[in-house]
Amino acid sequence: MNRQGIKELQNVGLASLGGMLEYFDFQVYVFVAAALGTDLFPPGDSVWKTQVQAFGIFAIGYLVRPIAGMIIAHYADRIGRKRLFVFTVLLMSFPTFLMGLLPTYATAGWMAPAALLLLRILQGCAVGGELPGAAVFICEHAPPRRLGPASGLFLGMVNCGLLLGAGVALLAKEFAGLLDPGWVSLAWRLPFILGGLSGLLAAYLRRHLAESPMFEQIREERQLSTQVPIAKILRDCRAQCVFAVVLTFVFSTTPGIYFQWLPTYLIGIQHVPANTVFVANMCGVAAFVLSMPAWGAMLPLLGWPRLLVIGGVLNAASATWFFSELPTLQGSAAGLAAGLAIVGALCGVIHSLISGLTCALFPTAIRQSGFAFPYSVGTAVVSGLTPLVVAWLVRSFGLSVPVWQEVLGGVLALGLAWYLRFLPLHLGHTSIVTPKADRLSATR
Repeated sequence: MNRQGIKELQNVGLASLGGMLEYFDFQVYVFVAAALGTDLFPPGDSVWKTQVQAFGIFAIGYLVRPIAGMIIAHYADRIGRKRLFVFTVLLMSFPTFLMGLLPTYATAGWMAPAALLLLRILQGCAVGGELPGAAVFICEHAPPRRLGPASGLFLGMVNCGLLLGAGVALLAKEFAGLLDPGWVSLAWRLPFILGGLSGLLAAYLRRHLAESPMFEQIREERQLSTQVPIAKILRDCRAQCVFAVVLTFVFSTTPGIYFQWLPTYLIGIQHVPANTVFVANMCGVAAFVLSMPAWGAMLPLLGWPRLLVIGGVLNAASATWFFSELPTLQGSAAGLAAGLAIVGALCGVIHSLISGLTCALFPTAIRQSGFAFPYSVGTAVVSGLTPLVVAWLVRSFGLSVPVWQEVLGGVLALGLAWYLRFLPLHLGHTSIVTPKADRLSATR
């Protein structure tokens, strides 16, 4: 590998690692929601009501993402990708650290959940700018034929934040159990404190990143957008925005159901031992993230449309199997772990495509704003609300609810694969698009 290749790999690796640490900070909440709810919400509430309250605050972090994401993306398209990286990671780190120091409901009453809500809003602002920025940065660094592998590697590493969150939550629970009962709250405090400190490491690492070569090129050629990026997107890229929002719905269903809602459901409603759930969850997330680089590497061979079809079919089929077998699987630690590992490996397809394909929909001058707007809207509606909505509906309609959400995502993936041939693309190589997509733009 030549010096340029090493530099590209370094930029992709450092940006992905920073994204992983931020995603850990944002997602660790869901792994400690059951323990956190016991301390921060009224003690007389039912398990179901506490679960809904905890997931409601979880959803708020997603709902603020579109506005924050667009503001940060606006400046990233004007002054550069790299400059916003340190800001977003610090904006994530401080609220996460403070979550670990929150007073309990017994000490502060409703001030405790109110403070949690405020800190969750700040986290949402940070991640609203972080993930679109990192995705654009990495895809602009990747050579055309390596766009698929880079996209898969990035989403795989970012979702390692889920794996890290599950692991840290498990270790914190074990550590707290060894101490005096008065220290039991360390089961949810330690993950937040460690997450906040890890943000400082991410901020340090990002000092060594180089600016995106594509952004440098359009800045040197004075091709930066003279309009407000979001105005240009809504005027000229409406079809791309709708496509990206639907794509976000399809890919958001998997982590929302399996790795965010399911652990709390199994622990709080089905009374499966927490250790069993955490270990199984880690197995599922590990298979999920390890599959993404492999699926991404298949992009030059199969192309985006075929992988969308494969991903949609696998999402629907694996959900149908898993939830029909869940009553049996949850009775065995090995069975639950194996089931989630199978689902994770099969559902990594569309995740491996999301950053590369969404970035390819928009030209360089407005790419981060183009990515941030539909992505943040889609994740706010789907990722943020999925645990809350599924928790609410499963109580009345049973485990058919997550199955039908995955089936709907599969059907939408088939529609996206068909419609993609009509959209101009601005990143990648013709080999990753079907031959009919002869309007592939050469503009990078």
